[in-house]
Amino acid sequence: MALDLGKLFKREAYDCIVTSIGELCVFGINAKRQIELHKNLNSSLGDCIPADFIRNLCVYICFPKDRLKEEKYKPDKPILTNEDVSKLTEDELEKIAGIYIDNNEYLFKKREFKEKKNEKGEIVNYEEYNEIEHPRNEEETNISYLYRLSILEKEKYKKHMEDMFKSVSGIDSFSSNLTDSIKNTLTMGDSLSNAMESIRATSMPKLRPIERESLRKDFAKKERDKEERRLQPFNELSNRLDQLIESSVQASDFMVEANKIQTQIASEIKVSGDLTDKHSRKNILLSVIVITLTVIGLSLTAYAFISGNKFNEYQQQNLESSAKEIVNSLLDINENLANEGSKNQDTLDLISRQLVEIDSQKKLYEQLLAQHKYLIESLESANSEQKAQIIELQGRIKALEERRRQHQ
Repeated sequence: MALDLGKLFKREAYDCIVTSIGELCVFGINAKRQIELHKNLNSSLGDCIPADFIRNLCVYICFPKDRLKEEKYKPDKPILTNEDVSKLTEDELEKIAGIYIDNNEYLFKKREFKEKKNEKGEIVNYEEYNEIEHPRNEEETNISYLYRLSILEKEKYKKHMEDMFKSVSGIDSFSSNLTDSIKNTLTMGDSLSNAMESIRATSMPKLRPIERESLRKDFAKKERDKEERRLQPFNELSNRLDQLIESSVQASDFMVEANKIQTQIASEIKVSGDLTDKHSRKNILLSVIVITLTVIGLSLTAYAFISGNKFNEYQQQNLESSAKEIVNSLLDINENLANEGSKNQDTLDLISRQLVEIDSQKKLYEQLLAQHKYLIESLESANSEQKAQIIELQGRIKALEERRRQHQ
């Protein structure tokens, strides 16, 4: 009896239903397809008609049964088109929405973080969904309920993104290109959080030892039944492993983008610093000019007084008035340059603070990557142990079948 271990890492359907366009199987949706879904909507999510939103969702979660991989697993890319899903009736959409809600409880239940000990005796964090946070309204259909839950989910992450934007105060002080880059990078957290949201705690069942039993029993069938029961948790395990890998890739993309932004910020800081230095030099030069003109004016006045210059009173007043106007103009220029230098310094301080905030967010995602790496290694280790157990079971089953044939 040969076992295809590759099947353990493929996603099976929640359920299958017969529709007007054939038998469709309903699957989950990953973060990448969620992004595509919202991009392909003709309007914003809040302005959509509930039934139209579910139709668009069906493109990414519904697959014809005769097009499944190995007649059982989810294909890599969507198969249905918008024209196909437009033929689905409202009753069919209602059934599909109900299946999706039943298998995605994180949409309407509250997440709780807890602690437990793993196989090594280490305390690890995990999350559970117990208390219903968004109950179904009276007489609310599956279509309306799923649409409302999707809006609530979107609003939750929108609020989260707004808080992130508020934390980066004065973001408009950057150049337009850099501002857009920062906003795009922070927005990546939306899809990344969606991916993380669906990763929940996974508990591996403890394998029972193989016990000896009477040869009169059908050992091969009994061991096959045991093997099937042991394989049942692998569907959920493989889904979580795929999601962990996908969210880790997205976190890596975020860090790459954050590094690019830090480089741009450093470049703008240098440009601002050079500009401030240039204005400071101008300020010093003008101050020297003002002092020089003041000294010259005082010298001329003293010279006129001492030498008995024959300037009349009117000419002296004109000369003094002109000198005062020049001095006042230069003082105004000096004050404006000083104010501009102060503003540039404030901008530099703001950029420095924002750079620290972005670096802090980068460190957070580095921690998430490390945690995901640990989870992936744990899951791979568990898979290796299960694989070894399965191979051992295969050998024992073959031996039992051979022994049974010999007795017969």
